[in-house]
Amino acid sequence: MLSQLETVLEISAYGTVILFAALAGLLGLMYLLTAQWPARAAQWLLETVPGSEPATFGRITDAERERRLRAVAIAVAAACATVARAPGVPDRTPSQWRRLHLARRLGSRVARARARS
Repeated sequence: MLSQLETVLEISAYGTVILFAALAGLLGLMYLLTAQWPARAAQWLLETVPGSEPATFGRITDAERERRLRAVAIAVAAACATVARAPGVPDRTPSQWRRLHLARRLGSRVARARARS
């Protein structure tokens, strides 16, 4: 019985170590993916990557800003066009036809209620 207990405890100890190592690795990976890079790393990237210029790294150029403004203007125009031609928007004021039938329905309910009493 004692050797079986030792085997179970040994297996659970190995499993616990592996579990916590995996959790630590996962947390470390999440930290690396979400951490802000320091300025030295950005400078190293500028020096290492060919064709990258310090003036455009992390900043929006005028051409990019113009392209984004045009995309926003197109999106707003498309949204306004779909709202303007949305079918089935009811009119706030009821028509005479609707008033007539509503009055008839309300009047008949009162008559039914009186007849039941």
